[in-house]
Amino acid sequence: MGWSANSWDSWSIWASHDAVGIESPLANAGSKTLARGEQLVFIRNFEGVPERRRYCEILQRFVHSLGLHYLKARDAWCRLDRHGDIEDIIKVVRINNGDNSESIGKMVLFDRAELLKYSTLTEAVLLRMFDFAYTDPNFTSWNPTVQDERTYGDTIRYRYSRNPGAAAYARGIEIVPFVRSRQAIINEILGRDDSKQYASFIAVDWKNERIEEISCSPEATANYFKKSDKPFDTTPAFFRPEVLLKYKGDREKYSLDHRSVGCRGAWYLKTFDINAEGQVHTYLVYLRALPYEEQLHWKQYNEQPKGWISKRAFRTDFQGERSDYYDPLIALKLNLESLDSNVPWWRLRNQALMDKAHYPVTSSPDEWEDEILHLDQLLVEGFEEKWLRTRSANPDLRIHSLGLLEECLRQYGFDGERAREILKPLRDLHELRSKVKGHAPGAGAEKLRRNAIEMHGSLREHYWKLAQKCEESLKQITLALNDPC
Repeated sequence: MGWSANSWDSWSIWASHDAVGIESPLANAGSKTLARGEQLVFIRNFEGVPERRRYCEILQRFVHSLGLHYLKARDAWCRLDRHGDIEDIIKVVRINNGDNSESIGKMVLFDRAELLKYSTLTEAVLLRMFDFAYTDPNFTSWNPTVQDERTYGDTIRYRYSRNPGAAAYARGIEIVPFVRSRQAIINEILGRDDSKQYASFIAVDWKNERIEEISCSPEATANYFKKSDKPFDTTPAFFRPEVLLKYKGDREKYSLDHRSVGCRGAWYLKTFDINAEGQVHTYLVYLRALPYEEQLHWKQYNEQPKGWISKRAFRTDFQGERSDYYDPLIALKLNLESLDSNVPWWRLRNQALMDKAHYPVTSSPDEWEDEILHLDQLLVEGFEEKWLRTRSANPDLRIHSLGLLEECLRQYGFDGERAREILKPLRDLHELRSKVKGHAPGAGAEKLRRNAIEMHGSLREHYWKLAQKCEESLKQITLALNDPC
């Protein structure tokens, strides 16, 4: 009850005439029990630096163990929640006057559940100190007529003093009770949460040769090593391709690979693929790893299968073999990665460009146009115009990278027709980008889209063929520039 501590106390160095040492912030708190505790909030002041006057720090063991990071824009210690969104766990809140004008103080607010989790994991008790005082304008000095110690339930004890009609104070300590057991927290950390929900999906139960709605719950399926009538964990479900657009629309939050998708620090779908009918497919065992809300996102695009899983997925996922399936976009990216920093005539402008370039998965013109833009930014914009100009015999400054490439190919022994033939896929790509994304879309852009569908059957197939031709073109350019005749 005689505690004397506040958030200005911090770690310090003490010294006597023949010894020195380090003293904890609670060493002089007036209690042997409190001296063994940990202070959570530290108020610090760096004289001479205005922006660092009176700022807060939080106990590092608390911040680090719970995976928290300070974000200045939010004035909070944050982390990613299970959906990959930033959430505030500790936040500094300014207290304003009633008219919301001048700030008169600050509060440091902690997420209660995280405080209790930390208390449980460290086998500690959370103590909240309080000190409330009231004085009226005529107060001069303390001369209490009432002074005693009081309790409130089993958790609060305080000293109470009152000058009748003039002043009063209550100063004490609250033991914050635990509301969860240690085992409950252990189960949460280990993912043994019995309250987790699972969605059901129309799926092909190939074990029992039927198509029906099946839950992705671990209780609803079985692996190959258990004798059971339940469907296999690898039961596939099929989805409209629009299911992937959400992940293309937010590249900062989601990482979309050719056959997997993840959400920063939150969840990961190990594999998916697209079959010959254009349906996205994955397995129940991987859907169950998603948060329930994310499962519902996939469920809204779930549909009856129009065909079987892709040949590539069957070979890699069931036969356990490496697929020899040729994917021009993957091949193109691998070639570009090998060129980056190894040749003087091409550079990867930004790693994000590799992540952005994907096949269009729907019939949406907007998606197709975006992917044309991403491919052009990745491939064509990577050519080093300055280097190419030094190798070109044409001094015309109006000629840019593709024109300079043609001049270089001619310098290295290719005739004009062959040079133009090699560069045609890159010029087609760049022209598409200019007409469908570089300017306001018009009749010309609409005609290009119609032609792409008429010639190739779909925008995805058109993109596939274009990527293939660009990959072949890049190989020819690489051979010419790296080994000129």
